[in-house]
Formats: sequence, C-alpha cells, structure tokens
Amino acid sequence: MNKVFRKISVVIGFLILIGGLYLASKVGDSGASKTAKNNTDAVSTSSVKKNYVYTLKAANETLSSEVVISGKVIPRQKIDLYSEVTGTLAKAGKEFREGIPFRAKELMLTLDDTEAQLELQAAKSQLYSAIIGLLPDLENDYPDNFKAWKAYVDVFDIKKPIQVLPTTKNAREKLYVGARNIENQYINIKRQEHRLTKYKIYAPFDGVLSNAATYEGALVRSGQKLGELTHPSRYELEAAVSLYDVQFFKKGNKVNLYSEATNENWSGTVNRFGKMIEEKTQTQKVFITINSSKLNEGMFLNGKITTKSLENVVPLPRKLLINNNTVYIVEEGQLALKQIEVVKINNNQMYVRGLEDGTEVLAQAVLGAYKGMKVQIIQ
Repeated sequence: MNKVFRKISVVIGFLILIGGLYLASKVGDSGASKTAKNNTDAVSTSSVKKNYVYTLKAANETLSSEVVISGKVIPRQKIDLYSEVTGTLAKAGKEFREGIPFRAKELMLTLDDTEAQLELQAAKSQLYSAIIGLLPDLENDYPDNFKAWKAYVDVFDIKKPIQVLPTTKNAREKLYVGARNIENQYINIKRQEHRLTKYKIYAPFDGVLSNAATYEGALVRSGQKLGELTHPSRYELEAAVSLYDVQFFKKGNKVNLYSEATNENWSGTVNRFGKMIEEKTQTQKVFITINSSKLNEGMFLNGKITTKSLENVVPLPRKLLINNNTVYIVEEGQLALKQIEVVKINNNQMYVRGLEDGTEVLAQAVLGAYKGMKVQIIQ
C-alpha cells in the first residue's frame, strides 16, 4: 500500500512541475509581447513627430535703399609742431595757447637765438680772416682773379648773409684755395645760417592751435613737441562700411550727414577708400570730405546715402543667413537649404536674390535644424 502511495505522489509531483513550467512560459511570452508592442508604438510615434515652424513667403520686388553710416570726424589738414633747435621760448605776436588762430606764414613761435647768432658771426669772422691771409699770395700768383677776391673782402659783413665765394679761374687756384679750407668754412657758415631760421616757426597754413605743450619762458629742447595746428574747417568723416555696401559708394558721391548731439546737418563728398579690410567685422574705411567751421575733431556723425534701386530682391531678417549664402526653406514638409545671393545688408535686414515668389522661408531658428527635418508650418 505504501509503495502504491509513493508512486502516486511522484506522479502528482511530476505533473505539478510540468504545469508550473508551462504557466511560467506563458506569462513570459505575454510580457515580451506587450513590451514589443509598446516599443513598436513608440517608434511609430517618433517617426511621425514634427516640429512646428513659422515661415515667410518670398515676394520679389524692386526697392529703393539707403546705406546708413556713422563715424568720427578727423582733421584733413593737421600737423604736429616740433622744435629742431634748443632755446628759451620768447614772446611772439600772439600767445601760444590752445584755441589761438594763426594765418598762413604768420609767426607762431620764436626761440632765443642769441648764442646761435654769435657762433655764426664768429665763423664768418674766421672766414674773413682766412681770405685776407690769402690776398698777398693771390695778388702775386693769380693776378687775373685777385680783383674778385679783393672785392669780396671789401663788401664782407659778418652781420649780413654770406655771399657766394668768387669762382676760381683755373685748377691751380682751386687747389690753392681748397688747401686753405676756405670752401669748408663757407659751407659751415651756410649750414649755420639755415639752422638759424629754425629759431622762428611760422604757420604753414591757416589754422588753430588744437594743442599747446609749452609756454613763454620755457626752455625748449631739440626734438621736443610744441603743439598741434589744425585747419579750422577742413575735415573728413572716417566711416567703416560693410563690404556689402561699399559697392554703392563712388568717389564724388554726395552724403547727407547729421549730428544727433547738435541737431545740425552737413553735406559731404566721398573722397577716398581705405585698402585694409577689418577682419572681424568685414568692413572697409570710407573717407568723406566735409568743409565746415562748425565741426570739431572727434565729433561723431551719422549719414545716409541713397543707393540705386535694387531689382528682384526679397527682404529678409539678417539672422536667417547661414554660411553667408544659404537660408532654410520648407519643401514638402521638410527643411531644405537654398542658396541665395546677398545683394545688400542694412543693419538687421538683408536683401537677397535667388528665391522664387511664394517660397516658404524659415522665419525663426529651429533648435537642431538640419536638412530633411520634418516640420509643420504654423498658419
């Protein structure tokens, strides 16, 4: 009986084990199926996800345009005054002070030249003595030219500018005079006379002292800066213009200029162009001539120049430009890159060619935008 009971128990245990394994396999298959279904749904949902965007419809038109510029006023005629000699600054006709005007060739500065005058007179006296010492030999050996040398000595005055030496008539006379160092002394006197002229400084043009670095009674040394002289009405505006806009500036073009600080207007003329391109801003300098006594160095002016009409262009926000020559457009629900030609840029606006009328241009940046991205246009 016990043996039969044991056999029945083993059979029942085996059946229970088989049943448990079967139920476990069913539960596993059900969970995997459910997980697979969820993953499939997620992929499906992801594949149809779209980004909603705003667009602008391109419309080609002909537009009149202005180039707006701004820059600093700089003098067109300005020099720095330096002393080439050493001396004490003496009083001239006017005070040497900032804001004082001077006419062309008017005496501006004079330095005490007493010592230089005495040195010059001493050199002339030495030359005079040297020539007198030659006269007896010249009379005996070179009688043909003695009268010329004698006449030179008779009119010699150490307080007057040195006269040109008599011309020697033959090689022997020239060697004789040269050996006595006569020509060397004469040239040294001419050099001192020229240097003496540097003790007086005259205005090279009509101007106003824009800076004065010395005063009456001060000791001035050679090479010292004395001040700056600026023409009172000859100025130019130095403006940095975008390379897109430089094409609209030609030499001789008229430019309307105005100051926001003084509420005044001026008319300027394009005079010349700088040759260096500013690497970071991609701008080129344009210099505009202005003639007005109401201007001052360092003023900031704004200006406008009316350009030729721009034909077949589409105005777009400048921020839409990608790599200088493309923009994003929407085609068949996807983003695409469209190559365009930038004709002009004005502040935050640009004018481009290459877009057909009705083209949907992306109006705002989309995070992570790429070619082929699926988008939905917001009407």
